[in-house]
Formats: sequence, C-alpha cells, structure tokens
Amino acid sequence: MIDFRYHLVSLISVFLALAVGIVLGAGPLRESLGDQLAGQVEQLRSEQDQLRTEADELTTRNGQLASFVTDIGPELVADTLPGADVAILTDHSSTRSDTDRITSLLEDAGVGSTLRVDLQPSLWEPGQEQARTESVEQIRAIAPVLLEDGLDDSEQLTAVVVALLNPSTAGELSEELRTQVWQVLTGHEMVALDGEVPAGVDGVVVASAAPEEFTDEAESDDVAAERAQSLLAAQTAVLTRLSGAGIPSVVSAATPQNDASTGILRTVRGDAAFEALSTTDRLQEADGPVLSVLALIEQARGGQGAYGTTVDAQDRLPALPETRGVEDGAGGGGDGQDTGAQGAPSDGGGAE
Repeated sequence: MIDFRYHLVSLISVFLALAVGIVLGAGPLRESLGDQLAGQVEQLRSEQDQLRTEADELTTRNGQLASFVTDIGPELVADTLPGADVAILTDHSSTRSDTDRITSLLEDAGVGSTLRVDLQPSLWEPGQEQARTESVEQIRAIAPVLLEDGLDDSEQLTAVVVALLNPSTAGELSEELRTQVWQVLTGHEMVALDGEVPAGVDGVVVASAAPEEFTDEAESDDVAAERAQSLLAAQTAVLTRLSGAGIPSVVSAATPQNDASTGILRTVRGDAAFEALSTTDRLQEADGPVLSVLALIEQARGGQGAYGTTVDAQDRLPALPETRGVEDGAGGGGDGQDTGAQGAPSDGGGAE
C-alpha cells in the first residue's frame, strides 16, 4: 500500500527536477539555445534580404524588357503576316485600348484586313435567354449547317461566330447567307463588328478581360454564379471551336497582379484539349499586345507556346528569328540597334 513517504519522495523528485531545469536554463543551456536561435533568425533574415534583392532585380529586368519590347514592337513584327486576314475577338469593352494597339501592330505586320468581333454580354447575361433563343431559331432557318447538337443557346451562338470565321465553312454558305447570319447576331446584339468581314480568316486573337471586369457587386450571389457559369461556357465554346478549326489562334488575357489562376488562361493552359492554341498574359501591360502578335506570328508558322510572366508561362517571348537577342539587348541597356531583331528574317519559320 502506498504511504505518505512515497508521496513525499515523489514531490521532492519533482521539485529537484524543476530546480535543475531552472539552473540549466538560466546557465549553459540558455546561452547555447539562445545562440542557436539567434543564428537561425539571422540566417532567415539574410535569406529574406537576398530573395528581396533578387526579386527587385527580376522586376527591374522585366520592366526593362517590357519597355524595350514595346519600343521595338513595330520593328519586330514588320511584314511578318503579309496579306493575312485576322480577327480579334473580345469579351469586354475594357480591352479596347489593348486591342487597338494589337490592330496597329497587325498593320505593321502587313495584314490585309483586321476584323474586331466584340462578344456582347447578351451572349451570357442572365435574363437574355429569350434573345438568345430567338437568335438561334433565326439562324436555324437561314443556315442550319452552322448549328451543333448538344449545345445550349449561348454556346451555339459563340460556336457560330467561330464557324463564320473558319475558312473551311466558306464553301458551305453563300456570301448572302453569311451576311444574313451576321445580321442576326448583330441585330440581337450578340456581337458587334468593326471592320471588313472576310469569308474566312487566317488568324484569330482572343483578347479577354480580367475576371473582375465581369462582376457586379450589387447583384445577388445566385445571379453572379449564373453569369459566371454562362460566361465560362461561352468562352469554352469559342476556344474549343478554334482549337479544332486549325486556324492559327492566340488567347491573350489581362492578368492584374500577374495572376493567371483565374479567368480564361486557367481554362486553356494545362488542358490538352487546347494544346493547339497559344496563350499570352500581360494584355493590360505595355508589352502585352506585342506578345499577342508575336505569338500569332509563331502560330502562323506552325509553332505554339504559353508566353508572359505568370507562373504557368513557358517563356517570356516566342522564340522567333525576329526576337533573337531581344532579351540580351534589353538587359544590356542598349538602344535596340544591335539585337536579333535587326536584319532578322521575317519570312522563315520561327519554330525549329
């Protein structure tokens, strides 16, 4: 049976252990642990300073390259797409200034025509279902060959837009019928057109706005979710048809805070279904439109890639003869007169 002496010995042992711990902690162990912790803190501080310095250097170099690419953009793309007909598809008015610059660069590239197709909110907005249904039924009466089974009205209409731009459908519709279908789309405010409408195009740039441009803080969560789902379906329908059409195509997106984890790039990059498409981020930045046109040039030559500065981009710039030495020229602080852009061939294939 446990008696009082056992409890007394146990208490004495506990107090002795506590006293030894206090003595050691206040003496040699304290100094050893303190030095060790201080060393670790100093190492972490040093690593943090080094990473901050490297980040600042990368930011500076990227800014220099962006400015350099912007300045020599017209020279980089000059006469690289002679006579081509190009369409620019947009999904929000906020991309207007960026697509204007893309249009200007395409003119420098020597294109024959540029058509801007603004996909209107009526294609995906909640409450516009009747207008979409009427549009589909009118197209069915005019050119049923353009419609596909298994798609909702929003997907049908965006797929029709790509079909009208696809040269392979040119023989299926007369010019009169094509004009009538475009009139249905513009009459119901599904799209807005700016420029000459060709029978088919040789290249497409999809210019997509930042995700926050499509939000409305005043609406309910249910309406916002419905809009987001319909918008994604319409965008995916465009991308799917472009990927299967064989038309050189580039998806260019605005990426505020250098983030491509939301929006259209999240749908395209890393998905094997869209591997035929090229992508560029930074659409809202000064060099974004140049990246878009350079990627389209590479597409026209049979190449493909994901370009920009977000974490899922493969390279900063397409590897074209025109861009050879550009990063070296920017990093060296030169004036752009001694880079691979000067005198580089503009009629050869950029992809090796």
